[in-house]
Amino acid sequence: MAQELRAGIIGLGQMGSPIAGRLLEQGVSLVAYDIDPAALNRFVERGAIAAGSPADVAKQCDILLTILPNGPHVESVAEGEQGILASGNKDLLWLEMSTINPEVTKKVSAQCEELGIQMIDTAIGGLTVDAAAGKLLFMVGASDPVFETAKDFLSHLGRCVHCGPVGAGVTMKLINNQLAGVNLVATIEALLMGRKAGLKFKDMQEVLSGTAADNAHLHRSVPGRIIKRHFDDGFGVTLMIKDAGLALDLAERLGVPQSLAPRVQELRQLALDKGWESMDTTIIAKVLEDLADSDLAFEE
Repeated sequence: MAQELRAGIIGLGQMGSPIAGRLLEQGVSLVAYDIDPAALNRFVERGAIAAGSPADVAKQCDILLTILPNGPHVESVAEGEQGILASGNKDLLWLEMSTINPEVTKKVSAQCEELGIQMIDTAIGGLTVDAAAGKLLFMVGASDPVFETAKDFLSHLGRCVHCGPVGAGVTMKLINNQLAGVNLVATIEALLMGRKAGLKFKDMQEVLSGTAADNAHLHRSVPGRIIKRHFDDGFGVTLMIKDAGLALDLAERLGVPQSLAPRVQELRQLALDKGWESMDTTIIAKVLEDLADSDLAFEE
């Protein structure tokens, strides 16, 4: 079914670009829009059709993907004379993939529903390399029948988990990012203890991987970025502070105490103060290394 559909994408940034590239590689007919003409032209050269506005994209496609920095950006592409809501395309299924406040997701979805447009949240789990390889995990908030349509199309990009009604997908994403961020700091702090005590990373990794202490950072973030000092690209500190802030706001609205996450957010702010806002979020290791007067640049 997905092969017969024309897709549209708005937002060709850090995650949007590999997703657009993957869709083109899979033979999906793609209409694209971005406020950066250079980003748009790169995909036109690869076979995408350029659109002049969000409404223009929405008019030309069956399924629309938006991958934008924050809630106000989503609202801006939805509303106004050139917005998605003005497209008049009542057959449109809008997969909103941005990490935003779930209340914004619900509000925009309700606006869409009044006009006969289906908008669901399809939050992204994974890295840019996973997007390029079609190995993303999507956390979806939708009704059962709409989820099935979305799942069919998203098989080009990875797999899906149906988290509940609209808003549940991005809620799950915020919870996931919150836990992943706390796990990263806890892992770094444990490894710094071992480092100062004279232990080797390979031995600590083997032991920790075989216990309840195991987590993905031991296998990806630490060996792939922190030990190699590869902080130049990836998921930026500024974006992580934004996502974590949304998660903390959600916890406050729900009345759920957060004892660890606020401290981790303070550590990210220290990274920001050092001018590391565009660095990958694993740069928080350098903040902790400074506090511990040690480092995790283990010898091979």
